[in-house]
Amino acid sequence: MTVHKKFSAPWRAVLLGILVAVFSGAPAVARAKAAADGAGQLTKAQVLSLQKKFQDASVAADVATVSSLMADDAIFAHGNGMAQTKAQYLAWLNQVKLLKYESEESKVIFFHGGAIVTGVTDIGIAPPANAPGRQPIMLHMRVSTVWVRTHAGWQLLLNQGTPITAPPGPRPVAGASSR
Repeated sequence: MTVHKKFSAPWRAVLLGILVAVFSGAPAVARAKAAADGAGQLTKAQVLSLQKKFQDASVAADVATVSSLMADDAIFAHGNGMAQTKAQYLAWLNQVKLLKYESEESKVIFFHGGAIVTGVTDIGIAPPANAPGRQPIMLHMRVSTVWVRTHAGWQLLLNQGTPITAPPGPRPVAGASSR
């Protein structure tokens, strides 16, 4: 009996998906393995210090510091869905003026070779200089950042922001009459 006859079509699709996920994750696995071979895990305070240093350098438009804190293949995903490479994020920092980039309620989750920082983040962006009278944009977001150990030290690999909106109001129950 051949392998393809042992598994029904849905299971073959699941197995194929698992294989794709495993093999497409090879760079991340290699990065985690390299991290294990390097220096030990950071402490929670050290990870939060890296996060703050990244945020403060972004507000200061200190491109050199931000660049040193980002892995070469880093992805910065904004709350509006825009995703940027490291080079694009650095160029963006030169085009905008960040007024604020602060996190609270931060939680650090460690994994083999890295850490995830998640928390509530407030970001303020100044209006463009050529738009007098416009108000700054203030964003209130849930942000998760993945830090990994690379050949250059601990670096940001992924930053993903999601806007926090007010919870939805009550919904009418299907079949209920309104009075």
